[in-house]
Amino acid sequence: MRIRWRRALVSAGMVAATAIVAKPVIGQERHVVQQAQVTILSSNLANGNTVGEWGLSAFVEADGVCVLFDAGRHPETVVHNARELGIDLGCVSDVVLSHFHSDHTAGLNALIDTLRPDHPNAIRRVHVAAGFFESRRVPPRGDGEANQMIAARTELEARGVEFLVHEGAAEIAPGIWLTGPVPRTTPEKTYPAAIKIERDGEWVDDYVPESQGLSVLTPEGHIVILGCGHSGVVNLLTHVQETIADRPIHALMGGLHLFNATDETLGWTADRLRDIGVHHLMAGHCTGIEPLFRLRAGLNLTRRTAVVGAVGSRFVLGEGIQPTVIAM
Repeated sequence: MRIRWRRALVSAGMVAATAIVAKPVIGQERHVVQQAQVTILSSNLANGNTVGEWGLSAFVEADGVCVLFDAGRHPETVVHNARELGIDLGCVSDVVLSHFHSDHTAGLNALIDTLRPDHPNAIRRVHVAAGFFESRRVPPRGDGEANQMIAARTELEARGVEFLVHEGAAEIAPGIWLTGPVPRTTPEKTYPAAIKIERDGEWVDDYVPESQGLSVLTPEGHIVILGCGHSGVVNLLTHVQETIADRPIHALMGGLHLFNATDETLGWTADRLRDIGVHHLMAGHCTGIEPLFRLRAGLNLTRRTAVVGAVGSRFVLGEGIQPTVIAM
């Protein structure tokens, strides 16, 4: 992938260099991984000694490479759950953040504290999409900065973390792709209206322009993970197939932000996902329990191929979904 540099204004009023990763060349042959599994480390539903929260994190393993997708909400959640599940996160040098919201980013410092003493190369690169560091506001609270990652960036960079800002889809390891910013071509509106972002001198609803997902390209198709799907799940899957590879959606997991969706929206989403062809669904976090069941029915899936993505749930290539007891 090509990297260029531009000058970016940071919150302290200073100018710093930001790595901008350019879009891939369409039509290039894509690497396909042969072994892959994804384990949920943070989500709303948990059982046993693991803990649930309003947040998301997933541990991705593909042909011996490991990547962390999002870092959970409370500082210790991902560290605790990984320990309870017997997962060693010391191999994680690269983290992909779906967007700036704290329920996907707040665990980064705890991960560094826990992993670096024994694994000096842990949590060294954090991949975000263009728009991640833009200023936000939450009226009528005042004019205070609502994007906590602008200040957190300085602290994390001082700890040796490099932020890579992606303008488009990028392959960060063989067969492991992030989507970058997703074009909004459908009427999906899966983002909170309370937060505002500046556009053309006006504060408008923050549509979370940096909202991105991750795809592992396998012989069966894409294994796709979303943080909250603020770009819209249909928009994102269409982008994956048009930009990364025109292959089936073998598995879809993460947060789809449909917990408060209307019946009409759920029906429309199920119809579109059925047209796209989703073979396995393991959605949790902001998806909502009832919406997951509605999607299961609309996609003609079963209890083996569509479950709530609880903490400890896994999707294993060649085996399918391995749900926890609470989500079976």
